[in-house]
Amino acid sequence: MVVLVFDRFLFLPGRMNGTWEYQTGTNIGDSISFENIDIVNNFEVKISTSRKLDSFYLLGCYFGTLYLLDKDTMEYTVYEKYKPLGIE
Repeated sequence: MVVLVFDRFLFLPGRMNGTWEYQTGTNIGDSISFENIDIVNNFEVKISTSRKLDSFYLLGCYFGTLYLLDKDTMEYTVYEKYKPLGIE
């Protein structure tokens, strides 16, 4: 348990850096970037898009996948890290 809390507070923001592409769940936008994400307390994030400001619970960010839970609808949302064509 201590390892998970340690990981969340020290390494999670670094893993979230980059651009994320929509996969499933609540579509916040076709892609979101770390500049649009405000980490409130490592358990909640606010994502600003051209439409509005959305609040989500941050479930995790592991192995190139960002897991969110919409605070209003409680819908599970998945974004994957953007990989330019030709780069694996």
